[in-house]
Amino acid sequence: MFLIYTPQPALQHLVSRIMFAHYVSDPGKPRPINPFPPHPEHCMYFYPIDKVVRHNDKARPSVELPHSIIVGPKLNKVDLALGYNTLVVIVCFQPGGLHRLLRISMNDILDEFIDSSLLFGDIENVIQQIRDSASYEQMNRIVQEFLLSKAKNIRNTLPIDEVLTGINRHKELVNIDKLATQACVSIRQLERQFSERIGIPPKMFSRLVRFSRAWDMRENNPAIPWTKIAHACDYADQMHMIRDFKEFTGVTPTILQTHREKSPFRLTVSTE
Repeated sequence: MFLIYTPQPALQHLVSRIMFAHYVSDPGKPRPINPFPPHPEHCMYFYPIDKVVRHNDKARPSVELPHSIIVGPKLNKVDLALGYNTLVVIVCFQPGGLHRLLRISMNDILDEFIDSSLLFGDIENVIQQIRDSASYEQMNRIVQEFLLSKAKNIRNTLPIDEVLTGINRHKELVNIDKLATQACVSIRQLERQFSERIGIPPKMFSRLVRFSRAWDMRENNPAIPWTKIAHACDYADQMHMIRDFKEFTGVTPTILQTHREKSPFRLTVSTE
């Protein structure tokens, strides 16, 4: 099961959409490990039923995630083992929206997650309400009411926020001078605002947007040739696309797809 809800108008400056996915597997079989490549969006996740386990590299042990987490900028693939009854609710923020809501620098949480209870004292009540809901529509209302209560004193948008949204809409790589002009700031100020709002430099963010678009095209239609995807996403050639895949996931596109085909769970968070 997979559903997408558009947030009410009062939240659309902050949230792009809210997604629901429900996955049930055979408890007699091992929990499948699902690879998730990085994507440019910052999100808040709810796991109201079974928790999931994040499998890290050898330097860090695997960890069971809380029932709700906040995830900012990501530059590396994450492997998750889902529960046998996994309901996941994902709040996808507009570019810079999570920074405006939390008032913390996204650079401080690069490739990390935050237990939502550390930032929102009433989150356990929200999780329980989701768990007790009779429908996905009711869950959606609960989540949006929670977000509205937290967005009352949120910071207003700046020109940079419009620039960030524009990068998400276009496939070509960014021109830093042009971005600074559009945001009405100097290049140094632009770099600082990106660090605060996005957590990574402008060119890296633009590359991540393009990589994510390429991967989502393949996820949505596995029959599309990689060469066609590279052209559609404005890569100079297929080798340039492969370099991005290796940097962001550690493997080639073909190997990543092979790993994903072993997973029954699909979840696309693209803005497309």
